Amino acid sequence: MLPHLTFVHITDSHMTSDGAPLHGVASAPNLRRLVRLINDFPTPPDFVLHTGDVSHDRGAPSYEQAQPILAELRTPIYYVAGNHDAPALLRKFLGAPPAANGDPTAPLDYVFEVKGERFLVLDGCWEHVRDPLGWLSEEQLARVRDEAAPQGPPLTIVLHYPPFKMGSPWLDDNMILTNGAALHEALLPARGRLRAVLCGHLHRSSQIVRDGITYISAPSVAPAYTWQPWDAEPRPDLEVPPAYNLVHYFTDRVVVQQYHFARV
Repeated sequence: MLPHLTFVHITDSHMTSDGAPLHGVASAPNLRRLVRLINDFPTPPDFVLHTGDVSHDRGAPSYEQAQPILAELRTPIYYVAGNHDAPALLRKFLGAPPAANGDPTAPLDYVFEVKGERFLVLDGCWEHVRDPLGWLSEEQLARVRDEAAPQGPPLTIVLHYPPFKMGSPWLDDNMILTNGAALHEALLPARGRLRAVLCGHLHRSSQIVRDGITYISAPSVAPAYTWQPWDAEPRPDLEVPPAYNLVHYFTDRVVVQQYHFARV
C-alpha cells in the first residue's frame, strides 16, 4: 500500500540579509541544493512544509534572497513563522496567507487541507515572552480546541516551537513553547484523529510521544546544534550535514524518514 499523502518537512534555513555564513555555513547554497533535490524526486511530493526561520535577521533582503530559490519548487510550499521571521515579509515575498483582518503584521495562523488531511498552522511568536521562547494566546488555544474535536478529518498541528522540555537545561529554559502543556491539553480530545504535531526551532530531529500524541521536529537546513543534558548551551555541530524529513501519511499510520544531503 502506498501513502495517500507525502510531503517534505524542512525548517530553519536562516537566510541572512548580507549573505554572510551562519557558523561558517552559507544558507543560500544549501537551500538551493535542497530545492533541487526535492524537484528531482522520482515521485513529486504533494507539498513542502517549512516550519519557520526562513530568515535569520527578519530583514527584507534575506527574504528577497530566499524568494527566487523557493520559487523554483515545483510543488506548493506552506510557511510557519519562526522567531527569526517577520510575518509581513513572509506574506510579501513568499506568498504566505493574508490575515483575516487584513493586517500584514498579524500572527501567521491559518488552515489548509490536502487530500482530506487538515493542517492547522500556529504562530507562537509573541512579545509576551522573551525571544526565543514561544507562546500561544488564549484566542489561539481556543482555535485549537475548536479544531481538536473527537470527530473530523485527520488533523496535523504545525508550529515553530517544541511544546515540552527536551532534557537540555539551556534549551528547556530558552527554546520551548512556554504554555505547551495548555496546547497538549487542548489536543487530547482529537488524539484519535491527530496525525502529529510538527515543529522546527531545534536544528535537530526529535520525537516526543505523550498521551498518544506524537511531536516531531525536523532537522535544519542551516547548521545543526548539539544540546545534550551535560552541555551548558547548544553548540553548532558542523559534522552533522543539513537534512530534511520526508513524511508519508497512510490511512493507518505516519512514517517519517530523515535524509541528509551534502553541505555546499
